[in-house]
Amino acid sequence: MPLFKYRVSDKSGAVSELLIEGESKQDSMNRVRGRGLIPLEFIGQVDSYAAGSRSFSLMSDFDANDFTARLVPLLKAHIHLEKALGIIAEGTENPRQKQIISDLRRGLHEGKKFSALVRDQGSRFPSIYPVLVEAGEEAGKLAEVMEELQKFLTAKKEMQDFLLTSSIYPAIVLCVTGGVIFMLFTVFVPKFSKIFIEMGKPLPLPTKIMLETGNFAASFWWLSLVALAGLIFFVFKLRQNGKTRRWFDAKILRLPLAGNMLKMIEISRYVRTLAIMVKNHVHLLNSVSIASRVLLNRSIAESVAGISGELRGGTKLSTALSNSPFFPKNLIRMLSIGEESGNVGEMLEHIADQYENELRIKLKRMLALFEPAVILLLSLVVLAVVISIFMAIMEMNQV
Repeated sequence: MPLFKYRVSDKSGAVSELLIEGESKQDSMNRVRGRGLIPLEFIGQVDSYAAGSRSFSLMSDFDANDFTARLVPLLKAHIHLEKALGIIAEGTENPRQKQIISDLRRGLHEGKKFSALVRDQGSRFPSIYPVLVEAGEEAGKLAEVMEELQKFLTAKKEMQDFLLTSSIYPAIVLCVTGGVIFMLFTVFVPKFSKIFIEMGKPLPLPTKIMLETGNFAASFWWLSLVALAGLIFFVFKLRQNGKTRRWFDAKILRLPLAGNMLKMIEISRYVRTLAIMVKNHVHLLNSVSIASRVLLNRSIAESVAGISGELRGGTKLSTALSNSPFFPKNLIRMLSIGEESGNVGEMLEHIADQYENELRIKLKRMLALFEPAVILLLSLVVLAVVISIFMAIMEMNQV
């Protein structure tokens, strides 16, 4: 469902901004009033892709994963939610995080639901968070649902940390290699160029090419800064979720290796989100709507945008997903088996585990090949420079 943003007032007169789901503007306004809030101003409809991007990178002033990890043991020990929040707030050193937890506790004193308070915090909590909390409140199993939510957030963080730490070393190797090649052609080669020019002897073609490349790099090194500025501008345009983002997302999926890896990351994230919500008895329409927001690639997200409508028409989830060109047939087949056996949640979780394990294996293999490939590239460049200089020296000796 689309997201709508309002400026609202509560019973005490406090004014805040609220992001809420709804089938339409009128439906979202009814939901605002259903929470006991007074809508003051309709700010506008929010792009669900942008909302997904914000929820993907949580705000630095609050760590939802750490908060959940502290809350779950207290709830399992049968400590009342309001008291548990007080205990967590007392043990929190970050003043901003303590303030947010205190606000949640104050909201409980005012008679509000915990799920509504979490939803009002916006992007500090993932979009899946208030939906699962609400399901736990309705079923009277908040502690159990929060434990499942903690596992989900921990697995998500571990995958993000794995991808981040796995990319640090290749990035360092690539930067060092690029720096060595840049210094080679801007410092080392021009010095030999002066020596050969002063001799006034004819040079072999490979040596001429190498010298011209070095002279160009030494004279127009500032072009690298222009290219870097262009890259930063391109990334900025991508974050605006416009036509540039749509074009880039479509093109990157066509790359032989990176495209396949990105597709696996997106599908595993989507299926994992579906699994945790379906297992906790969240309505399938809401599950599909929330899961679509975790997709950062627009091409994949748009391919599943119409699933809610198909489900309302009585179509099975496996059949609806089969219309997307990005979901493999094996995944659809396994999901269909889960639907027939009545174990959709468990099957989705199994599929997510399988994809994440396969992703880790492929990433490790790619990194294992990346280092020798970069070293080989650097060796070939150095070898080309050495051979061109050696050929020039031999040519002069013969003369």
